[in-house]
Amino acid sequence: MNIFIILICIITLYSCTKNKEYLGKEPTFQGQTLTVSQLLNRNLKQTHVRITGKVTNVCKTEGCWFILQDKSQSIRCVFENPSLIMDPVNMHKTMSFEGSLIDQIIDEETAKEYAKQEGRDVHVSGKQRISVFVISTILLEE
Repeated sequence: MNIFIILICIITLYSCTKNKEYLGKEPTFQGQTLTVSQLLNRNLKQTHVRITGKVTNVCKTEGCWFILQDKSQSIRCVFENPSLIMDPVNMHKTMSFEGSLIDQIIDEETAKEYAKQEGRDVHVSGKQRISVFVISTILLEE
């Protein structure tokens, strides 16, 4: 009898446990995963897409933003849901995300800080229009 109860408990535990393959909204994108360069070159603003790249810099205070890079371009990424964060342990890992590309107008001081964080030339003047990828879903490794 005890073995039967233990067996039922084990079967119930395994049948109720499903590994979650994402954080945030459930993945819905059905098309081809894009690189950062493909996303930026196609200028797919306000279109839900899946991108992949290497995490190269992460907000050290809250994990609220990070830089995603491929071989030739990089983009600033932020989260649609403030409860999602990028853990600094993911630095230099290749990861995939779903979300949308938007334009943002930022002041000169912010533009200089963003350029510095991305490792670009910090000689900017005036307000700047930048592209930002707003993440709805972090896809986890299996």
